[in-house]
Amino acid sequence: MRVGLCLSGGGARGSFHIGVLRALEENGIRPEIISGTSAGALIGSLYSAGLDVSRMLDIATHTRWYHFLGPHIPDSGLIPPDYLEKLLVENLPVQHFEELLIRFICTASNMDTGELHYFENGNLVPPIIASCAIPIVFKPVTIGTARFLDGGILMNLPCSVIRSRCDLLIASNVIPSYTLPPGIPSSYSNIMTRVLELSIINTMQSQIPLADLLIEDARINQYSRFNLRNALQLYELGYDAAISQLNKYKLSAIKDH
Repeated sequence: MRVGLCLSGGGARGSFHIGVLRALEENGIRPEIISGTSAGALIGSLYSAGLDVSRMLDIATHTRWYHFLGPHIPDSGLIPPDYLEKLLVENLPVQHFEELLIRFICTASNMDTGELHYFENGNLVPPIIASCAIPIVFKPVTIGTARFLDGGILMNLPCSVIRSRCDLLIASNVIPSYTLPPGIPSSYSNIMTRVLELSIINTMQSQIPLADLLIEDARINQYSRFNLRNALQLYELGYDAAISQLNKYKLSAIKDH
């Protein structure tokens, strides 16, 4: 059986995915293909390259926003991807998609055409950076002649990207549906968050039904997507959610047979 794994975007909540990967490993499940966007692209690329879960958790627990900001914010207000590039170069043992141990596809939003772009060949680092480039925070990433931003703008849970390439599709989603809080956001950060939420929630509706096994936990909504200090708690939440869903899936499979 070919197992596929889809990892959603979600900023700092990405550590949830690391816990999911730990649970899958403990159950002897190794995906043959992984798709990811934004935080999911970062985690997915590292895992596909052979980094173990403990190393990824160590990276997550020691990363803070000031690492991305650098000594000062540029006059444009948009942050260059210097730290993310450094993190990837230092931790990825390969430079090209074709060298990965697990087939991996990441998505990014083409700002020139308005279309979602799939990356699965060629240089590895630039597409991952592009997929993680949160709008209004990070500079667009130029690849070839096109400019790209966060893949989550157009598809935050890229299940359809690999649906035809696997028999069992597992999706790890760190932005489960929830009721938007009442009132109009007042601060800049809250307005930006609301805009992203509206876009993400809308695009998720067509992707969630494509997964055979959906791993998510509504309790994750108490954690900000912009606070990097909760990596360990999110990891544990992802692990527990995955174990719970895997047990339910096994029980269902037994009943079906």
